[in-house]
Amino acid sequence: MDESADQVARFLSELAALDPALSGWRDLGRSKREAIAKPMVTTNHADLVQRLLDGRHRTDIGRQIMEDMGYSVYWWNGAEDNQAAANLNIHIAASALGNHVVLDLPESNAVPSLYTRDIAQKILHIFVDIFEPDSALWSNDELLAKQKEPDRPTEDGRGYVSGQLIGQPAGWAIYLNDSNPVKFDTGLLPSGATVELLGNGMLVTLGSDPANPPISDVLQVRRAMGYPVPTRQAEPSEDAGSASAGPTTTAVAPGGFVKPAGGQSDPGRDTQTRGVRYPANSADTQSRDAQQGTPHNK
Repeated sequence: MDESADQVARFLSELAALDPALSGWRDLGRSKREAIAKPMVTTNHADLVQRLLDGRHRTDIGRQIMEDMGYSVYWWNGAEDNQAAANLNIHIAASALGNHVVLDLPESNAVPSLYTRDIAQKILHIFVDIFEPDSALWSNDELLAKQKEPDRPTEDGRGYVSGQLIGQPAGWAIYLNDSNPVKFDTGLLPSGATVELLGNGMLVTLGSDPANPPISDVLQVRRAMGYPVPTRQAEPSEDAGSASAGPTTTAVAPGGFVKPAGGQSDPGRDTQTRGVRYPANSADTQSRDAQQGTPHNK
């Protein structure tokens, strides 16, 4: 618990130093008015320990603590404008269960500074440096949807089974720890990819626009990780080599994921998880602009 609180304190401090939009965190509420009235999260050790303890999972009947399920916190940055809102979900569980950190970024037109290559890369570095995740991803809902298997008809021919996203997703950026069984075949990475040795793994980024990575390059990264990619025809919006469709971008970090979010909302909305090592083995970063084109820690 102490180690986790120290990690969260450092994480919050470094995010706040990047941009004011990544500060001012507070618990969610039943309404925006209720949430804005809640006390802000601090980096005080005792405060963070108590918040983690308050976030322990309990049984529906008897409200007994489920130790193996760990701790979860859901925070919002208090932005009055929904387009400038950011959400942060941190889940810490026993080593046998997945841990994650998911950062939903504001929309790029509201906080464009977060979508420069330099700042986006720094967000991913923060995730990796602090949480040492098995994987970290910067992506968005649209990119993730295009990596799913095609829908298939049911055996009776009366309906369809929705296609699933199998394995490790890709996005504008993806980090794989050396301990991760999934590996990059660097010879298959797209020509526009940048490879960086980071921590105990490898970070691959695609181009200079985190909000709009070319979907063809994203799918090629999936191939480089050993996944089959279905043949698909380019859509009109992709003629210029971009994957834009909507107003948001997503990023993922230590067992974490970064993705866009639309204001203070239900804790379960838009959260995605990736497996990470204890106390946090995955990270994702997602932003609204990523939908145009995951910071989650899992």
